[in-house]
Amino acid sequence: MKYQIPLTTLIITLFLMSGCLDSLTNSNSDDFWGENCADDESGCPENPAPAFVLINQNNEVVNLSQFEGKVVVMTFLFTHCPDVCPALTYQMKRLAEELGDDYEESVVFLSVTVDPERDTPERLASFSSGSNASWDFLTVNSSFPENHMQAMWTNYNMVVLVEEDACGGQGHYMEGYEGCHCNPGYIQDPWNVDTCIADPDYEVSNVTFAEGSIENDIIQALDAWSVANANDLMDEEDAMALLDSQISQMFGSNWIINDINGTSHKSSDYYKQNLTLIEFFHTDCGHCGAQIPALKEFHSNYSSDVNVISVGGYGLGGNIDNLSTIQDFTTEHNVSWTYLYDEEGILMNTFGLNSYPSWVLLEGNMTTGEAQIVGTSSGTKSYDSLVEMVTNHTVSVNVTEQMDAILESLDHWRLGHISDGDMLGIIASALNYEYTPTEDVGDYGVSHSSRLYLIDQSGDIRVLWRGADWTYASIYHDIQILL
Repeated sequence: MKYQIPLTTLIITLFLMSGCLDSLTNSNSDDFWGENCADDESGCPENPAPAFVLINQNNEVVNLSQFEGKVVVMTFLFTHCPDVCPALTYQMKRLAEELGDDYEESVVFLSVTVDPERDTPERLASFSSGSNASWDFLTVNSSFPENHMQAMWTNYNMVVLVEEDACGGQGHYMEGYEGCHCNPGYIQDPWNVDTCIADPDYEVSNVTFAEGSIENDIIQALDAWSVANANDLMDEEDAMALLDSQISQMFGSNWIINDINGTSHKSSDYYKQNLTLIEFFHTDCGHCGAQIPALKEFHSNYSSDVNVISVGGYGLGGNIDNLSTIQDFTTEHNVSWTYLYDEEGILMNTFGLNSYPSWVLLEGNMTTGEAQIVGTSSGTKSYDSLVEMVTNHTVSVNVTEQMDAILESLDHWRLGHISDGDMLGIIASALNYEYTPTEDVGDYGVSHSSRLYLIDQSGDIRVLWRGADWTYASIYHDIQILL
């Protein structure tokens, strides 16, 4: 089953209803809410936590030992999972937000795949980016022995089974559930909990677009919202916000941001030129400063063909630039292109970026002032790599007549001229959206015991959470004890 960002955003909302962080963390309890691994019957591995070396989504080697002195939150997932895995990822993202400065300074998140055959670094990169998750997602590549992951799972008491016929191909087994945990569109057979049967009340659209297209992604989101809305789990405002985020990460959404001198800049002013290159940077980022000479050379030679914009002011992990530090940075390096001060992180969030330096290349429509994203990248760029990026960029997205109508109305919605409900209606109408029963959701294949471990600063496993019973607030409580 193809991973779809909008579908995951449905499921994650189920977890938003699990309680208020303040009410949970104000507890005076010094006891872990998860299973204390000091209990001999907890099912935790023996301490210290078993060592491992894996590859993250950026093809970088990650060794557990490098996190000594920090609390490690480690869970297991796979990207083809359409429900629990993305939901838990979202819970971890909320946890990072609540930890604030402690996150990245005192706490590390790790997500380990149970499906390395399909979860390549490239696929994990797509998953983490789509989830706006900035931590390490771990797998192996061809340089590792064939049984490397299996050994790692065994060391952490993980049960992983690849079963094409599990639950009739429409579900999987998972720790914390009795019988099959069924795919969307299927329910447990009341007479046989190891069988998934079609849910007679499940409805999806019969409208189809090319797999991977923005229209298809929107249809998936509408399907997800309709199910959630029927069960009072997602309102129209949330549904529209999720759709807007999805669309914005494919198209250059409209924005108005001041530069470091207080002058207002509009996206349409730039998007009326063919190409716009946006760099996201931080003054404390050594790589960002080191690439200034390459950017200067590029701007000198290509400014007539490519708009160059650098964006700062919004920090990751609590490390935030201010206007003064950016002004000093531009003076020090004697730059001549536009520097925007994006204090609210409007653009970084719009494009779903989570590292410095990061790059977005947009192809603009000189008539309408709209733009499509035709390239994204991260890391230091040489002059030659910048030239290659703008001369060999991806073919732009094919904007259908339906998508064109949606984008036009979307601008009015963002200005408050169209309500959330009406905008959903416009989108549904543009895509000829209808509800019809479906019987084919797709194969699953991987069953696994879902576990989350907390490893303390000395490298000992202290807490175990099984299944999907935890929320960001409960993990926050246990982490505070360790900190």
